[in-house]
Amino acid sequence: MNVNAFNSDTIGGFDEAGAKALFAKDAKFMLQCQMASLIIDTFLAGVLLPQFITYFMYQKDDKLWTKGVVLWCSLWSFAITCYYWAYMSYLFVDCYGLWLPWLEVRWLALMPLFDVLCVCVVQSFFAYRAYLLVRRNKFIYALITALILAAAGGGIGVTIVFGSQPSLLGADKSGPTLITWTATTTAADVVIAICILWGLLQSKSGWSHTDKLVTRLIRLTFEAQLPPTFLAMAYVIEWSQTPSSLLGAVFQALQSKAYTIGLLFTLNARLTFTVSQDATKSHVTPQVYAMTDRKPTQLEVTVQQETYIHNDMYAQQNAQQQTKHAAKSDSISDYDEQHAVTNENGSRARLTSPDNMA
Repeated sequence: MNVNAFNSDTIGGFDEAGAKALFAKDAKFMLQCQMASLIIDTFLAGVLLPQFITYFMYQKDDKLWTKGVVLWCSLWSFAITCYYWAYMSYLFVDCYGLWLPWLEVRWLALMPLFDVLCVCVVQSFFAYRAYLLVRRNKFIYALITALILAAAGGGIGVTIVFGSQPSLLGADKSGPTLITWTATTTAADVVIAICILWGLLQSKSGWSHTDKLVTRLIRLTFEAQLPPTFLAMAYVIEWSQTPSSLLGAVFQALQSKAYTIGLLFTLNARLTFTVSQDATKSHVTPQVYAMTDRKPTQLEVTVQQETYIHNDMYAQQNAQQQTKHAAKSDSISDYDEQHAVTNENGSRARLTSPDNMA
């Protein structure tokens, strides 16, 4: 690799005056491309960070190799962001007001290598998932693996060929390797997406709940796979038109983040699917992520007990009749007792007393 650091007065046959004349008419466009790369990459790093934290917070029991894939890709994505910051600091702080450093290739030449180290791992992860969905078809898995290896070779080739050029104007020399890199990357994404979609469509069983879940998984596949695929295609189209333009750096800045965010988006979506299934059974609105560090709210059931007095008409009538009968019995008893006393006494003169009877 030609390490053309800014330690000489000329780069690729251009001095400061020649570089200024070369970039003068496109100065605004070049600055916009570099600032767009920095802003977009930093923004996507901010999107990636909470996804990374969420994964290790809620999926601690995931497989070890899956955790390794997430950790590797995330760390490389954050490292690329730091690399962009260092590159922008070099252009706008260390070499402020100079045009000659814009011709250097030593910073941009390493970007394809960084992308390969991140993207190929993500593609390998999805390739294994596709292999499982197509019923462990080894031919499909071998085809995807060959495309991934070809993409890795193309990316490393871009780093070697482009890095050996004396200046940015020699970017067109890396055409075959760059086309190989982006074309095989796109082909691998397309094959992986087709295999996953085929496997999901074959999983439909006719049950409404299962079919609804499969539909959500298909939509998730499109959301995770299409953005990086479109980025690779856009990069090829842009490079074929303006190979020495810095607009390609914008697409390249998005590539590693797009794949890593798609990976974490897919893995974290499993939480939503799990909670949704539980919510379907319990008919409650699910809470997927805790907003604080407190424990999840337990389900509270309030039981309200009310006592009702049944008014039985027949029982009430029987009670009234018994009451009347008891009252009548009491009156009769009083009459009999009084009558008995009268018979016993006869009269107050005791004329009817047995002792006075003849």
